[in-house]
Amino acid sequence: MLINAASQDECRIAVLHDGVLEELFLERQSSESHVGNIYKGRVLNIEPSIQAAFIDFGLPRNGFLHITDVQPQYFPGHTGGSEDVGRKIPRHHRPPIHRKTGRPPACRGR
Repeated sequence: MLINAASQDECRIAVLHDGVLEELFLERQSSESHVGNIYKGRVLNIEPSIQAAFIDFGLPRNGFLHITDVQPQYFPGHTGGSEDVGRKIPRHHRPPIHRKTGRPPACRGR
């Protein structure tokens, strides 16, 4: 693994296997992504027409959470176990996003 972080604006990581480049990762401060991170937030607005919610998670712009990004364990009447985490639920099995569950959804930054 080779890491080049000479510049404060960019970090580069190269993964080599037997001298051959396998993977290359670039991260720039100017294009920092919040997707995939875990945040605690507050639902500001629910848009049933697009099955999404806008979440205040502490940054200048609100996050966007689509119903497909809500963990199935937070759906009303869900009886599955932790094996459902990370799996997409078919559209006809997803409840409307505006239906109350009694528990806040676990969300990923978007």
